This record gives sequence, structure tokens and C-alpha cells, in this order.
Amino acid sequence: MTTYAPAPPRAMPRRAPIDPRVRARRVAVTREAGRRRLRRLLWALGALGFAAVAAGAVVSPLLDLNQIAVTGVGGAHADEVRAAAGVDAGAALLLLDTGAVTDRVEALPWVDEVNVARQLPGTLRVEVTPRFPVAWRTTETGEIEVLDSRGTVISTAAAPDPALPELLAGSGRVGAAARVAGALSSPLRPQVVSIWVSDGNAVVTLHAGPELRFGAISDLGAKVRASEAMLAELAGTPVRYIDVTVPSAPVTG
Repeated sequence: MTTYAPAPPRAMPRRAPIDPRVRARRVAVTREAGRRRLRRLLWALGALGFAAVAAGAVVSPLLDLNQIAVTGVGGAHADEVRAAAGVDAGAALLLLDTGAVTDRVEALPWVDEVNVARQLPGTLRVEVTPRFPVAWRTTETGEIEVLDSRGTVISTAAAPDPALPELLAGSGRVGAAARVAGALSSPLRPQVVSIWVSDGNAVVTLHAGPELRFGAISDLGAKVRASEAMLAELAGTPVRYIDVTVPSAPVTG
């Protein structure tokens, strides 16, 4: 009978000692990773807290809409702007759609331009540039329309305004005639009875005095100044017309 002796135990390999500098580096890396995670957590908590505070501020009664301040017009026109704005007192001012407010106010026929801005803590400021009336005309149905210098109808009236000229141009030439009316100076406009535009040429009729022939709808400022100068120079001299088609060389007849 053969007897086998047990195998001697295998010696475990000896692990090389860890360099203290490597161990310190690993500890430092672990600590830095922990600090980064902590910073991320604090940033996240801070962002959530800020968002909560901001949301609370937006809907805070301190920032509710208290008034709509209208500049550029007053009285009934200012009330009309406030109504057109379509916002109620107590609304969250920071959540108001100022673009939508602008569109609603600009839809008013007598409004030219609108600028809407929030003014903390509780004011919505609406700055309005109105369309100024420069002339009137009678429609085919007999209605009297008041127009601005672009030929846009601002309003209707029960009777003509004696301080404004009448536009006698056809529907396709109303804009051109309105441009002439808009170019008239403050001293000249009350003297004008009517403005007629035909074939691209404008004729201005006065209450008393010669007819003013402007020619093409261009250089209107220069033509108005030339007309005023000629009217002053010819005061008391009867002439049928003053032609300022070339404003630097006016002609009378």
C-alpha cells in the first residue's frame, strides 16, 4: 500500500506594499469627488430655492398690476387705450404679454405707434403716438371721414371740421391727397378749402387767393414753403394761380 504525503500548503503571494504617496493621492481623489458631489447637491438645492423664491415673487401681490399709465393722449382717448389693453387690475405684472397689449392698442384706428413697458412695482406704461387729422372727405354714402397724412381713416364726423381741408381725390388717390394735406404748414392749412389730385398732380384751392399748383407729389415741404413765400410776396396782387411744380422757380398766371 502506497502512502501519499499531503502536499505542503501553497504560499500566498505577498502583496507589494502601497506607496504612501499613492495612498494619499487616492484619498485626495476620493475626497475631491465627494466635495464635487456635495457642491452639485448644494447648487441644485440653491437653484430650487431660487426658483421657488422667484415664482413666489412673480405672483406676489406686491407685483400685481395696480394701474395702466397712458402717455401721449389723455381724457377719453386714454380711457379707450386702457380698455383696449385688455388687462385687469390685480394681474401678475411680470406675466403680462406686452406684445399682445401692443397689438390690441395699435388696432385702434387713431393710434399710430405704441410702446408698452412694465414699471415695477405695479404699473404698466403705455406710450401712444396718435394719428393726427389733416383732412376730411365725403364717402359715396355721404359719410364724413377724418383722415391722417397716410390717408388712414381716424374717425367719422357729423360735420366737416372747418380747420381742415377737404380731399376731392378719388378713392385711388386719397393717400396722395392726404400726403399733401399732411405737408401743409400750420399757417397755410386753415387757408385751404380743398385738395385735388389727378394724374399724379396736386392742386390746392384756397378760401381766398390763387390756386396752388403743386405738380407731382414730391418735394412737398419745398413746395409749401415756396407757396407761402409767393403768397406773401403777391399779397394784394390778383393772380389766378401759383405754380410751384419747380419750387425754386415758381410761376404765376
